[in-house]
Amino acid sequence: MATGDSPASSAIDFEALATHRAYLLKIARLELRDEHLAEDAVSDVLTQAYEKRASFAGRSSLRTWLTSILKNHIIDLVRRQWREEPLPETGDNGEHEFDRLFDASGHYMNAPSNAGNPAELAQQDAFLVAVQRCIERLPKRIGQLFVLREVFGSDTDELCKDLQITPSNVWVQLYRARMMLRTCLEGTGFGRA
Repeated sequence: MATGDSPASSAIDFEALATHRAYLLKIARLELRDEHLAEDAVSDVLTQAYEKRASFAGRSSLRTWLTSILKNHIIDLVRRQWREEPLPETGDNGEHEFDRLFDASGHYMNAPSNAGNPAELAQQDAFLVAVQRCIERLPKRIGQLFVLREVFGSDTDELCKDLQITPSNVWVQLYRARMMLRTCLEGTGFGRA
């Protein structure tokens, strides 16, 4: 063991890191929506983790540590994308779908249906697959923001700082994401009485 290495970090080799590659790739694909970018991000994270393995103290699992590194790497990529990518001129198709949920007075066209117990639904593999597919159908920016908030657990202040947007913009986009997800899930058969 090299000087300064923790006992936990001495067990980290490329094989140990490679066992987590598929899990990290699934997260990266969900957030980045680009196969090549996700592959690059995971490779960068695994390389960075190997180079900085001495800093792994073992206070969390290796998967948790790698996920944390990936989260920070993805936030950097998303921040760069948000700064460099121009806003669409005609609006996202998702916003049109969102507007169709309400009538001229701002009330729901169709009242939301009762989906049952959310905890039980979350345990169903078919439901989780449907949620992932619906997240992939969200407009890119709204989908990224939703995943950063709901999957990675970023708080509003962190999102505002990282993405350089206002708190009200965060909440509006999260609301739109939730409404679009609800519509998508109801369209796939979940949430029907």
